[in-house]
Amino acid sequence: MAGVLIKLIIDEGVFAAVADSLLVYEKAKIEFKTLSIRSFSNEHELEEIEEQVAGYLAKIQVEIITTEEEFQHILAYLKEEHPRVDCNYLVTPVLESGVL
Repeated sequence: MAGVLIKLIIDEGVFAAVADSLLVYEKAKIEFKTLSIRSFSNEHELEEIEEQVAGYLAKIQVEIITTEEEFQHILAYLKEEHPRVDCNYLVTPVLESGVL
């Protein structure tokens, strides 16, 4: 079983709902890490006053290490549970992992 890393980039405002969905996912136990990030781009519009003043969008990056077989099920589940959530994702192979 090869491992993959899923990186989800979501708006800070919807993070709690997405995290809750990951925690109750029934097909497999999902452990994830999160990072607060600032999203800069000239393609999106800053909608809220706070975003306009700061000049960036507040985003959360969710990192999930899972199997090649399971990652598509996780993405399909999230799409079904949150059809209106704008979520960018990246899936990369994990060459090696462990604890030092």
